[in-house]
Amino acid sequence: MMKANVTFQGGYLFKRLRIDLSTRQVRVEEIDPAEYYQFLGGRGMGALWYWREIAPDVRPLGAENKIGFFAGPMTGAPLISTTKFQCATKSPETGRYLCANSSGYFGPYLREAGFDALILEGVSPSWTAVVIENGAVRFVDDENWKGLKTVDARRRLLDGLPQGRRWATMVVGPAAENEVAFSSIMVDDGRAFGRGGAGAVLASKRVKALAVRGDHKFPVYDIEKCRALTKNAIEFLKTSRAKHRMLGTAQFIEPVNALGAMPTRNFQTTWEDPETASGVIAQTMREKYFVRNYACYRCSIACGQMTEVKEGEFAGAAARPEYESIGILGPSCGVYDMAAVIAANQACDELGMDTITAGNMLGLVMELFQRGLVSAADNDGLEVHFGDGKALVQMLHFFAERRGLGKIIGKGALGIIAERPEWEPYIMHSRGLTFAAYDPRGFHGMGLSYATSSRGACHNVGGYTVYEELLSGKVDRFSPQGKGAMVKSLQDVRAYIDSTGLCTVARGGFQLTNQPNTEVLLAITGYDFAPRLVEIGERIINLERMILKREGVDRRLDTLPPRMREPVPNGPAAGHAVTQEILDAMLDEYYQLRGWDANGLPTAETLKKFDLEFTLV
Repeated sequence: MMKANVTFQGGYLFKRLRIDLSTRQVRVEEIDPAEYYQFLGGRGMGALWYWREIAPDVRPLGAENKIGFFAGPMTGAPLISTTKFQCATKSPETGRYLCANSSGYFGPYLREAGFDALILEGVSPSWTAVVIENGAVRFVDDENWKGLKTVDARRRLLDGLPQGRRWATMVVGPAAENEVAFSSIMVDDGRAFGRGGAGAVLASKRVKALAVRGDHKFPVYDIEKCRALTKNAIEFLKTSRAKHRMLGTAQFIEPVNALGAMPTRNFQTTWEDPETASGVIAQTMREKYFVRNYACYRCSIACGQMTEVKEGEFAGAAARPEYESIGILGPSCGVYDMAAVIAANQACDELGMDTITAGNMLGLVMELFQRGLVSAADNDGLEVHFGDGKALVQMLHFFAERRGLGKIIGKGALGIIAERPEWEPYIMHSRGLTFAAYDPRGFHGMGLSYATSSRGACHNVGGYTVYEELLSGKVDRFSPQGKGAMVKSLQDVRAYIDSTGLCTVARGGFQLTNQPNTEVLLAITGYDFAPRLVEIGERIINLERMILKREGVDRRLDTLPPRMREPVPNGPAAGHAVTQEILDAMLDEYYQLRGWDANGLPTAETLKKFDLEFTLV
């Protein structure tokens, strides 16, 4: 790796905490500043660590797998929305590299404890909770951790810790203990590492929970500049993100449906009539279920919408539904009752499951019932049909308990296909990760995002084309032309944003775009990263692609499920499909711009350009 002649004067602690759960040995390791110069932090450092330590033959739930958490230079910084940190591990859901992103307090508090990264390896001899306070680590062993829902485990953990101090937590639920491939790690009181099944990895190590706190002062190069930037960002975001505060990400349910891009009844179509769809739109959520706004660490936007069902069969259910959860647990399951969606969201959080994949699996089960391919006899007596909110929530418990059809559904898309290949046409995934709440037949660039994302079908890591392609009205959403350039740019920017520790919703307040401003990272680190940020994003994407190459990925797997080649039957996107010809045209453009060969692999010249020649071994 290139050695950079750069001295950072803030932003980094250069310390990594490594915990061997098998031996209970704890080690503090020094981090080479040159690695930050090349990979910035967060996601970039997670990818570099994964390349070095997770071999292709490592089993996701085997003792040899490891799981790492990585902060960026802005994680915990005295700015706004510096809440993000990253997880890297081998995914039980896809069997390959997983990068996951969460907000909450754990990342910032890990920095306050004195560390930029945390590595867990080995397997604890008993169920335990790991408590990190400054440089000290202790274990709270107790077999009674097992079986607790996430909310109960967190409460029990906090009750046993010294009071009067601020603690951040991560916990897993029963789904993770039962090896559900799409189980999550819940962070604090409602945020999550949702996608990819990191929860099952943590549970395979018999770690039920973690807590962290510390008194370490965050290193900043220019605190007065940080204060000035924060003031300006708050003023900018007060106007530009006003709708986020009022309606949260649920604001997109209505327009995405209106444009014919909403997955409906397991992606069988992409639209529902507005009167029916109104049951799950943001305005309905605000008028009937809203309780208060929720803000992450140091956030001025507070886009989280805390909701509660006040009457009916789901009375008492409470959750913070985001767009993805509503779209997949709602329309994709034929459910247009916000109360049922809130109850399902709460069940996913308490059981510890990714709402997106869980919703996709519910849609699959509903379609299997619709087509007569399964019956109540296959599912412990429970019938599950589109539109049935009560069965929606019940089936989530079946997933977590591995009961009825949950025995096979808990294996995730690839596990299901291996056991029941005849069900594959009804599973919407790419490389094992199921689709988010956007049907790419309604805007084709999202299909390219799903197909090329570093972790499987993902609207974030893959490139969030919604604004540019779907909502702006400036781009032909059904044309393949220019989509390679669009997706590449969005992916590069997202890769560096994920490496900073800043929430992407707030990045506009600091002008961190494809032409990033020089000020904020300079104020924190004393080094002007801005001219190199997009380049760093490209480096990360190329490193992740080499990881995937090592794990068997090439053009053959940059694909979409067969249903995407079927024309939409009705609504605003009627007649449109992402044919293989359209996908190939987008892939060709994308690969060429990336400097990859026709098989979707980085060339030697590209690897040299980004100082990644070490991946050629």
